[in-house]
Amino acid sequence: MSTHKYILHRLIDSISTLFFIIVANFFLFRLMPGDPIKLMIKSYRLTQSMIAHLNQLYGLDKPMWQQFFIYIKNLLTFDLGMSFKYHTAAFPLILDKIGNSILLLLAAITLAMIIGIVLGLVAGWFHGKPVDISLVTSSLFFYCMPTFWIAMVFAAAFISILPISGMHTLTLYNASWFVRLLDLGKHLILPTLVITILYIGEMLILARNEVSNILTQDYINTAKARGLTPRQIIFRHVLRNASLPLISNAGISFAFLVGGSLQAEIIFSWPGIGRLMYGAAIARDYTLLQGSFYILSLAVITANFLTDIAYKYLDPRVEY
Repeated sequence: MSTHKYILHRLIDSISTLFFIIVANFFLFRLMPGDPIKLMIKSYRLTQSMIAHLNQLYGLDKPMWQQFFIYIKNLLTFDLGMSFKYHTAAFPLILDKIGNSILLLLAAITLAMIIGIVLGLVAGWFHGKPVDISLVTSSLFFYCMPTFWIAMVFAAAFISILPISGMHTLTLYNASWFVRLLDLGKHLILPTLVITILYIGEMLILARNEVSNILTQDYINTAKARGLTPRQIIFRHVLRNASLPLISNAGISFAFLVGGSLQAEIIFSWPGIGRLMYGAAIARDYTLLQGSFYILSLAVITANFLTDIAYKYLDPRVEY
């Protein structure tokens, strides 16, 4: 199959997946118990006519099918509606928070891939030996741990050393940019470590299995017979051939990392999209929840699509 046909097939799959998510996204939150208007005005004394006006304002007075078509039309222009909780457009609210989530995810993914691949190379090189068994056992242990549990353990363990809440220290608001940057780094450490620990295990095991398989190939024995050092074998042959599955896995695991980051944001009060969605869920803010899930789904599907394209260019033998 040609590269262009492969890309076209993957694009059609991505669009189909996104449409299914959009449909599920609309009906999912409307099946949740509770009335968003009543939750929004529970502290006010409003007449039935005022409540009816609010329902009309937010489009909740229309039939479900009509709401759905309006929802689809608005998504095409990124008009995600008005937030019930914040009384403002949902899209700017999401854009304001998603940058913080991206910062957290990029830090965690970079750190996890570096540590996971290095440890995976070590475990694969010493396959079946105590070093390999210890690394695999410990990585599986942390991989199976719930995100919120690891986050709470880290928060309790480092509460006297590192900040466990927020993104900035309020008293440093007027400090120099360098001091504020250091402060941001301190706040970033714990949530990044929590997400990194969850992802390291997956990267380590995948890298270890690939390295173990590659080391049994004939061309590795030939390289050893030619007198190449272990360092040369790893960087010239092993790492290059093991990189393809790791690249593919990075895109697939992006959705998993997003889920883990949402929990970490809630535990550490990181002002990202996860904390925004948590508040929206409590307030039954349909529009904000729908918009957040739509943007996250779009990001995950795009990441997987780009990963598939990169994999095709790195290995032209890949078929649809």
